[in-house]
Amino acid sequence: MNSPVIHLSHIRFGSESKPILDHLSLEIEVGHFMGIIGPNGAGKSTLLTIIAGLRKPDAGHIDLFGTCLTPKTRSTLQRDLGYLHQAHGGMPDLPMRAAEVVAMGLTEFNQPLWKTLFRSKTKQNALIDEALELVEMTGYKDHDFRKLSGGQQQRIRLARALVRKPKLLLLDEPSAALDSRHQEKLYQLLRKLCDEEKMTVVMVEHDVAAITSYVDSVACLNKHIHYHAKRGESIPSDVWTAMYGDHISIVTHDESCIGCVPAVKDSAKKSTHHGHHHV
Repeated sequence: MNSPVIHLSHIRFGSESKPILDHLSLEIEVGHFMGIIGPNGAGKSTLLTIIAGLRKPDAGHIDLFGTCLTPKTRSTLQRDLGYLHQAHGGMPDLPMRAAEVVAMGLTEFNQPLWKTLFRSKTKQNALIDEALELVEMTGYKDHDFRKLSGGQQQRIRLARALVRKPKLLLLDEPSAALDSRHQEKLYQLLRKLCDEEKMTVVMVEHDVAAITSYVDSVACLNKHIHYHAKRGESIPSDVWTAMYGDHISIVTHDESCIGCVPAVKDSAKKSTHHGHHHV
């Protein structure tokens, strides 16, 4: 049996008295598409940075691709990672063509430049063009990144995360600034990459209803994993209360709920938090 792509055991980040993450354990298999939800301050972005090796947990154990993540192994393991930060994260405020922004993904995580330099310029350009085609931004490769719309910038940043053809893709709110049509295209692309390329995707999102028909599971996070729902499984109301508090509203959706996507209408007894989290 193959080792899981991600194995987290009893992770704690922060002080013992006020941890950001605590007693967090999780396994994710090859080709799995997992969504992570939770309130602001739940530790979602922190968890992604820990998996990416950008932050060291204060306690616990991390394996990536069957290898323990340590300062010695980090650089090697990061070669197989793609990481999309939250909007504007990790981006210099410099005049750059869209293609140059995508090319930054070839040396993400401060990887040694020799690995990129040994690729021919033709190979690099082919990788950049392929990534731009995936996000339907080929015609914008020579445009000034700063002058693109928010949604266009987000798609270029996604291409940057995809350009090295990672085995593991970490996405922090990738649908931010995207309209509903491009959100759906994004989720369809990620589903295809998992199914056809066996890429493993871990994605932080807020709109659970939008992702339920695409992801394999949803992890409910607030300092630790409160619940790990498989595809088609409803998240119990007590889990929502544990994550968001007693002020959460429980709403039953039916065919008359015109504000919900079809995937939600097909589910029974879903929850919403202050009208923002249709699930």
